[in-house]
Amino acid sequence: MSEMIAECMRRLDQSLEYVEKAVGKLPEEKIWFRPRPKMNAIGNLCLHVAGSEYQHLVSGIGNQPVIRDRPGELLETGGHSREELLTLLRSVRAESWSVVRKLTAADLERVVTITYPENSGVESYRWSIQKILIGAAEHYSYHTGQIVYAAKWLQEEDAHLLNWKHYN
Repeated sequence: MSEMIAECMRRLDQSLEYVEKAVGKLPEEKIWFRPRPKMNAIGNLCLHVAGSEYQHLVSGIGNQPVIRDRPGELLETGGHSREELLTLLRSVRAESWSVVRKLTAADLERVVTITYPENSGVESYRWSIQKILIGAAEHYSYHTGQIVYAAKWLQEEDAHLLNWKHYN
């Protein structure tokens, strides 16, 4: 496996670990708390990163059917427990690993199509596998930061979720 592929997957795995720690410390009802009606809850962000990862890595690179309801990920108001969300994230990651394990360094330049349904409001596009992997890691990391921040804000105690040392 190329260093670039391995590094993108390492970062995706690290982000998943952070999400697991953050979500694991919250009371179940706070996973679906929205600070304002138009803001996403942690549960929405979990559904969204799982959907995006599946669409880009499993469907786009792995050539599996697209099974994503992007608007639904962000409109959901509950109905998924903490364990269901974490199981979904882990399951998608396992599928992503099964796709990328087969890639070679030469595959990184191959261009694939990321398909969105006509009524989704998002245009389909063609990207190299390298760009997809970098974009997937960046997107997941961005939303991981949101999840960790929201979880810290919503937690019952004042604990450092990721065991990082802070001085204030």
